[in-house]
Amino acid sequence: MRRINLPDQPADITREIEINLAGPIRMTQQFLPHLAKQPAAAIINVSSGLALVPFPLSPIYGATKSGLHSYTQSLRTQLKKTRVKVIELVAPGAKTPLNDKFATDVDPKSLMSVEKLVTAAIKGIQADQKEIYPGLAQVIKILSRVAPKLLAGQMAKIAEKALA
Repeated sequence: MRRINLPDQPADITREIEINLAGPIRMTQQFLPHLAKQPAAAIINVSSGLALVPFPLSPIYGATKSGLHSYTQSLRTQLKKTRVKVIELVAPGAKTPLNDKFATDVDPKSLMSVEKLVTAAIKGIQADQKEIYPGLAQVIKILSRVAPKLLAGQMAKIAEKALA
């Protein structure tokens, strides 16, 4: 996840696409034949609350997570008649080094601890949830449906301030 100002045209624009979108797709394709032969199997893709709303401060990251969200839904549909479960963890911002570079842009109180995130993920998997929305990801999910312009506007304000 990088802060990218698109008019600056970074040279390695595809790096996040390769890691966050193409990587999980390629890995799934490699393991799918093996998983399909198992009595029970699961694929767990980790997307982001930013899959549901544009975050202009990290536009490529958000686009990759939106793509992964869509791919996961399609994969789940295609594997519906198999023994392979397809689960999506729609993670909120978490207290990890990934977010350290956004410390001046994002309220640290809004970030979920890794421990709470993992606990929520495990509970969701045990409850057989197809999509798991811990913490603020649940809020983003709701706001993206009932007030998408408001949510997008808030994300735009963060980016405008940071990129000024």
